[in-house]
Amino acid sequence: MMKKNEENAVVQSMKAGFTLVELLVVVAILGILGTIAVQNVIGNIGKARQTAAEQGVQSLHEACTTYYIQHKRLPTSLDQLTEGEEPILESDKGLYDPWDNKYEMETKGKKVIIKSAGEDGVMGTEDDIRSDAKKKKN
Repeated sequence: MMKKNEENAVVQSMKAGFTLVELLVVVAILGILGTIAVQNVIGNIGKARQTAAEQGVQSLHEACTTYYIQHKRLPTSLDQLTEGEEPILESDKGLYDPWDNKYEMETKGKKVIIKSAGEDGVMGTEDDIRSDAKKKKN
């Protein structure tokens, strides 16, 4: 009689928990979902930096226009936007792109072009961002 009670207790304890295989399946599923989530986040960080750089280029272009209106000439460097009694930009943080490279300015007569070297940090490559670039249609 005692043996039957012990068998029932063992059977009950086996039914109450998860098997090792079930736990491994759950861990594997969680690992796959985690990997997918991390890849999506990393991809979105790159897109966010690209968008931030595009907006930074346009903001600096507008700041140069404001400088031109106030001083009747274009700035000779982007640093001039943060200088003087009434600077256009409050700090020099806006002079750096999301990859911590300084934006560059090029003037052609009364036209100013603001450029970011992009993710690779090298000017003149395919990933450069320019204020005079045409917007891509999706």
